[in-house]
Amino acid sequence: MKPINCTLVFTMTLWGAVGTFSTVAEESLTQELREAKKDLTEESHLLEYKYEPGEVLTYTIEHLATIDTTISGNNQKTKLRTKSTRSLHVKDVNDKGHAEFVHIVDAVDMWSEVAGREPVRFNSETDEEPPIEFGEVKKTIGIPLSTITMDRSGRIVNRVNNVVHPEFGLGGLSIPLPQKEVKVGYQWAQPLELKVRLESNRIKSIKTRQVYRLEKVETGVATISVKTEVLTPINSPRVKSQLVQRISKGQLRFDVDAGRLLSKQLDWDENVLGFNGPESNMKYLARSTESLEDRQATARKDSDAQTE
Repeated sequence: MKPINCTLVFTMTLWGAVGTFSTVAEESLTQELREAKKDLTEESHLLEYKYEPGEVLTYTIEHLATIDTTISGNNQKTKLRTKSTRSLHVKDVNDKGHAEFVHIVDAVDMWSEVAGREPVRFNSETDEEPPIEFGEVKKTIGIPLSTITMDRSGRIVNRVNNVVHPEFGLGGLSIPLPQKEVKVGYQWAQPLELKVRLESNRIKSIKTRQVYRLEKVETGVATISVKTEVLTPINSPRVKSQLVQRISKGQLRFDVDAGRLLSKQLDWDENVLGFNGPESNMKYLARSTESLEDRQATARKDSDAQTE
């Protein structure tokens, strides 16, 4: 048997490695070129609110929730439903694009049921007096709740609250938007600090943030995903149980050309064990949907009503 030529083996191995390295380098370069081409050719989008003085934007909101709790073997299930309409009456828009508008809740239809008890309901359009559970709601219907000045990116410049009012599951009046042109895949975040009560009765601040991502833009409509991230480490189930209604994820649709939110859907699905003793459990399941009424359809309805 002839002795192995080590130099030849080394040379072959070296060239094999060089060939492999070359292939990897070429693939890496190709990927970089693809990404660079995509970055150069992909369209950028400017997301900003565009309001006109005198216009009224009306939104329909529906919030459904089920809270299922078990403590020491005793189970209680609560179901909630709120359907409401709210309108934003644009008073003025300055030369910077800052819009001043009045927020009014036009109507609510609220319903709740605790297992084993009669359901409680209040419809502001048909009921004269609300039940005790919704006692303060009627006072807030149809009146200016707040006057808000907002910039083009959705940041609140000024806010004057005329009435301390419940949220009715409405959520915020706007979402923050990037203050520059962005491409699909771009992410941005808004910090949010939440207050919780500890077992010692002390109040603690929990740092969270809402993370937004531009998923796609089709026919002038941007689809944006949103999710809540909790940044403060939490080990206490009691604290977690106070956050379940504030941790959501969902999707929004924004009209890029008209500059307004078209729809929003948020979902909650949280389960907390041991929030009130070792044998306790809380399950929170909810969905909130919000949609802008079709202004043309509304105009047609008004026109038809006038001709009758």
